[in-house]
Amino acid sequence: MSDDYDFHGTHPAATRPDAVRVKWVEVQPSPSPARVRRYTCECRPLIFEDCRAGGQAFIRRYDRSVVPWAIAESPRVKIREAEILWRQLMAGQAR
Repeated sequence: MSDDYDFHGTHPAATRPDAVRVKWVEVQPSPSPARVRRYTCECRPLIFEDCRAGGQAFIRRYDRSVVPWAIAESPRVKIREAEILWRQLMAGQAR
């Protein structure tokens, strides 16, 4: 049996030249804690989390290529809109 297990999670596709720019903002305080529904693999310096809080949805971005890490969020929107943004980020259609 081989010990070469691959435990990598989801990796976003490379960003396309025509990718839509996301307006990343500072982390917003929320009366209810964010629930992370899915996330990208931690083997890369840029990590995304698909979050829900207080009936709204947003994507949280961690840039670990800088110290301290730069943490930002997409605007809080309806769940359907955040689902679209998540798919765009994973397909390299948004940055």
